This record gives sequence, C-alpha cells and structure tokens, in this order.
Amino acid sequence: MSFLVGVSSSIGCWDNRLPPREVPKEQTQAQLPGWYPEKPWSEHSGEAQIFIEGKIVFDTGKAIIRPGSEKVLKTLLQFMSDHPEVSRLRIEGHTDARDSEDKNLELSAQRALAVAHWMVDQGVDPIRLLAVGFGEDKPLAPNALASGRSDNRRVEFHVAEVNGRPFLGRDPYAGGFALDVLSTEERKKRAADAMAKRLPPPPPQYRPTGDQVKEYDRKRREQDLKKSAAPENLAPEPPPPAP
Repeated sequence: MSFLVGVSSSIGCWDNRLPPREVPKEQTQAQLPGWYPEKPWSEHSGEAQIFIEGKIVFDTGKAIIRPGSEKVLKTLLQFMSDHPEVSRLRIEGHTDARDSEDKNLELSAQRALAVAHWMVDQGVDPIRLLAVGFGEDKPLAPNALASGRSDNRRVEFHVAEVNGRPFLGRDPYAGGFALDVLSTEERKKRAADAMAKRLPPPPPQYRPTGDQVKEYDRKRREQDLKKSAAPENLAPEPPPPAP
C-alpha cells in the first residue's frame, strides 16, 4: 500500500520539461569561397584579379556609394600603397540584367568611376586608375534568382599594368566601356562650370554714352521759368496793323 502511494506521489511530481539547451557558442567567421586566394597578390602569381573580402554597395540604380563599403575601399587603398609597381589598376563595374543593356553599361561604368574618384580623393594618382564598365555581360550567377542578381551587381579589381607594361600581355581595358578618371581639382572645376551654366546671366553693365539723360533739377528749372517771365526779359509786342 505504501508502495502505491510512493508511486503515485512520484507520478504527480514528474518533470516533463525539455532539457535545457546549451548556450550557442560564438559563431566563427564564415569560410571564404573556394575561389578566394590563399596568398595575397604578387606580380608572379599569374593572377590579375585582386580579391578583397566584402562588397561595395550602391544606391539602387545609381552610382552613389552606400555606407558599409568603407572596409573594401580602405583595403583597396592600402593595396595601392603597398604595390607601387602596379602602375594601372582596372576597376570594373558589373550589373544584373533588370534594365536595358545600354543603361546597365552606363551604370556599371559610372559605379566604377565613383570608386576610382574615391581613391583619387584619398591621394591615389588618377593616372593609376582605369574605370571600366561591362554592364550585364559577365554574370557570375543566373539573373532569374534574387541571389544571382545580387552576385552579379559587383565591383572587381584587376591589375592592368605593372611598371608601365600591360600585365600578362592583356588589354588594360579588357574590352570594356571606359570613362575618364579625373583629378579632384578638375572635377571641382567642371562642377563649378556646370553650376555657372545653370545660373541666369548677369544683367548688362551700364555704359555711359554721349546721349545720356541729365539729372532733372527742379529748382533750377523754376528759376529759369521765373527769369524768362520777368518783364525785362519778355519780347516786345508787335505793333498793331495799319488801318
């Protein structure tokens, strides 16, 4: 009898809660993709592309660099400082296929140019940079997928010249659509000129001529009228006609 009571008592106090889960450990950094090089770039590596972890992102449909891209930009800037032998670096812009080919080509080139001008503003000689667009011509993944379109919207970096010679004997522009990389001073000058064209023309300056109107002197005019009306200044009346 006492046994049954003990059993019923234990059944009533049965703990049916799930065992506590272990606190997840801090996630380690994701593994880099297989194409990411194990060693940094060198002239003897036989590889022209510079791989930098991360991505440069832009406003949708524009060539405005968004916050969050600084890490990649600063890494690229450090690369140019560490490798003075790289006399030309090609900055490539690529897009997905959601717009027309012409717009995508122009947008990709403008985005490459935005990165190049950021580099110039940080002190890189513009002669060392090429801004080239390829539009949608070199996709990495299917444009039918959102993830594929995200992969296709990218900026790549390729060594184009080393010590003034085409690297690996290749075309420095790689057949893309290139835009001129300008100095900071030249861009400021062009911006000022464009602003001046949008402003209304200044009013013509007054140039005095021999026919200019003299200032009206009211007092002087009244004195002249009184003087001419004085009796001694009146003209004699003509004699009456003969009868």
